Amino acid sequence: MTLSYKKETIEKIGFSEEKNNTNNGYISKSKKVNRHILNDFYSAVDSRDFYDLAEAVLAEIEDSSEVVKCAEVASKRQPGGAFYRAKLWAKISYLLEEIGNEKKQNLELKQLCELVGLHPNQAKGYIIQGKAIESVEKAFINTGNLREAPPALFQYAQRQKDRAGEYLIEAAKIFEKKSSATPTQIHREWCHKNGSIQANLDIIKPSDWWAFGHPKWRKEEDFPGSIPGEIYANALYYFAPKTGVAVDAMAGSGMFNRVYDDRDRWQKDSAFDLEIHLFDLHPCRNFIQKHDARKPLPIKADWIFIDPPYFGQSNHLFDGDLAAAKDYAEYLELLKEVIVALTDSLLPNGRLCIFLPKWSGLKLENPNYDIPADAYSLAINAGLHWIDAAFVSRARQQEAGSAVKNNAAKRERRMRSDTCVLNVFQKLGV
Repeated sequence: MTLSYKKETIEKIGFSEEKNNTNNGYISKSKKVNRHILNDFYSAVDSRDFYDLAEAVLAEIEDSSEVVKCAEVASKRQPGGAFYRAKLWAKISYLLEEIGNEKKQNLELKQLCELVGLHPNQAKGYIIQGKAIESVEKAFINTGNLREAPPALFQYAQRQKDRAGEYLIEAAKIFEKKSSATPTQIHREWCHKNGSIQANLDIIKPSDWWAFGHPKWRKEEDFPGSIPGEIYANALYYFAPKTGVAVDAMAGSGMFNRVYDDRDRWQKDSAFDLEIHLFDLHPCRNFIQKHDARKPLPIKADWIFIDPPYFGQSNHLFDGDLAAAKDYAEYLELLKEVIVALTDSLLPNGRLCIFLPKWSGLKLENPNYDIPADAYSLAINAGLHWIDAAFVSRARQQEAGSAVKNNAAKRERRMRSDTCVLNVFQKLGV
């Protein structure tokens, strides 16, 4: 669909010729106005003409009041309107920067918004979108498909705030592979790889209570269970050395590898440079080595992390003796073998992180098993020294279908297990 913007259309949305001759603080007489380009821009019908004229406005028009009117006229077009509205608002932001004084900039922005009937916050959103588009152009990525994208795509990018540019770069790459991709499909793929905006808040927690409502690193579809990647990030940040050998001895889907590769998002000024190794009894990735954690590792490590199968909760998810233990005594015996083997695998002053929940039966008469406390005792008996612990929400009360279980827990006066404990131990130097 293309639209023609004749004089009556321009006046209808509030841009009369009389307004062009007024000066209410937002029109600078020293700014360049190419009336020929503007008239052609307002009356363009063909999309290609519109694109060329929009680029000409960006390159040649320096009057902020004219640019803002072009931005809002552009917004009525499809395709191309959302793209050029954003780019034109970005140009407006640069024109405002020439004023220098922030207070004056805000006043001028407010007056420009009044000229076209926008709230300043809307304008600031379009500026974010426009600068995100510039990030794609600076990366020398084709913006052809982005130009014809609907407003929703740029709104999704805007919500990513300081990562809006990354978002549109990713969108442009997706379009190159599949030009018919919708904003929803692109956003779903972005969230799968990067998480939502909530997950992009500070990953590193300031206390020993870790809750991750919107995990940035999500479990992969071909693997039955995985802890949020943020747990690895925090465990590394607080308890791993900056250099040395780091191991996930029960690697599962390889989440540890994903989080470490993405360390620029959480390492702050630590500059981690670790040699990482992943092991599992049943490797499901080619970068994971086969190994039974009940035996010492084939390497010595400075930092080891394990998230063992949980007693009474994992036999339907995983193969292996720990997951299938017939009773708690057998489970502890197997866990003891793992802890002893990993203690032997630690270098002097190396650290072992053990991540486990307690177990509670559904009925009041069922036993409670404090698995983290029993694992603590096993680690101390193996010669390790406890140094710290963190407590992690499992968010089970918010899981789909949990209302019935929550009500049953209150009715039976039996609290559900909703917290995991990360206990951290150190092998004292010899």
